Amino acid sequence: MGAFTQIVNSMLQLLARLGDAAVSGLTAVELWLRAQLTTLGVPAEWQTVLMLALAALLVVTVVRMFGGLIRAAVLLVLLLIAARVLLPVLPH
Repeated sequence: MGAFTQIVNSMLQLLARLGDAAVSGLTAVELWLRAQLTTLGVPAEWQTVLMLALAALLVVTVVRMFGGLIRAAVLLVLLLIAARVLLPVLPH
């Protein structure tokens, strides 16, 4: 059971690192885009509105393109969390 617990923990850590990498990439793109909008003279309030609209468009596009993959990833995470919770309870 120790090896299986280690595998579950490793998978959860991998998924967390992938999420961190995605957030870091999106943050870098946002900062770059804000800098470009600032150089074009777009006010900060309009930048926020544009960024929110872009984020909504991105979410809709990703859900439409990767809907099945997202469902599979969420299911995998839920199964891994359930296995992590149940492992101490199960008899060896």
